[in-house]
Amino acid sequence: MDPREFFKKLGIFVGGVVVGGILGVLFAPAPGKETREKIKETLNDIEDKAKEKLGKVKEMTQNVIEKGKNVFKNKEEI
Repeated sequence: MDPREFFKKLGIFVGGVVVGGILGVLFAPAPGKETREKIKETLNDIEDKAKEKLGKVKEMTQNVIEKGKNVFKNKEEI
């Protein structure tokens, strides 16, 4: 997958999660304490998903760096 395409999809995903979470909390009738707890849970979910996506980005970056090193190494040998 092209890194630019991946980051575009990642941005759309994160934006959708944030907007959906906020709308869900705002339109759900609940007392303040429950609303704060829902916000906390939503932010924790967002954090977990962001960490997962960041791990994938890190892995992709490491793969690209390794491929670049191999290309550079092969050109030196020619």
